[in-house]
Amino acid sequence: MRLLDKISSVELAAQRQRTAEAAADAARVDVELEAVAAVREGEPVEEVSEASGIGSADLRYLEKAAEDLPQG
Repeated sequence: MRLLDKISSVELAAQRQRTAEAAADAARVDVELEAVAAVREGEPVEEVSEASGIGSADLRYLEKAAEDLPQG
């Protein structure tokens, strides 16, 4: 494989990684938003924590932080 071909392969792999990381970040935000919404609707924090994979303390923190955001 020529050097230029190898560089192209590396660039493509790096782009796939960036794309996957962006998708993972977006999915993480979706889980956090849904988990906070569930807690606000009265679901038990412990159950939401287990279902979401977000620790109970972190979930309470996210819920409190979301209260401080301006509504718009």
